[in-house]
Amino acid sequence: MQREMPFLSAAKAPTFAPSELVGACRHRLDAIRLCIQLSRLPLQRVGEELGIDPGHMTRIMQGKAHFPDAKSCDLMRLCGNVAPMQYEAMAMGYQLSQDAKAQRKAELMAELAALEAAA
Repeated sequence: MQREMPFLSAAKAPTFAPSELVGACRHRLDAIRLCIQLSRLPLQRVGEELGIDPGHMTRIMQGKAHFPDAKSCDLMRLCGNVAPMQYEAMAMGYQLSQDAKAQRKAELMAELAALEAAA
């Protein structure tokens, strides 16, 4: 199996998942499922990219196995959202927020990329 090297391509920064969906999660596994669903990536591809055996990935989604904590950040980067981190913050009574300066910088970079693509 050949994998892409993430530093060779420009990856978008993960975004926030809708708060109402994260708030409906009963536990971290629901947040992981939400993260994958929002990405619209097939479960098989997510497992391959994370280096998780397909059978084990299926058991994770069924709640019969645990998701490896060491792969949590990789999952969020791959799926493009931070639903599991949002869930954990909400569960502890906190709310995540983005740095306003970093958010504005990301918006400007996206606008610049759109202008360059149109030219």
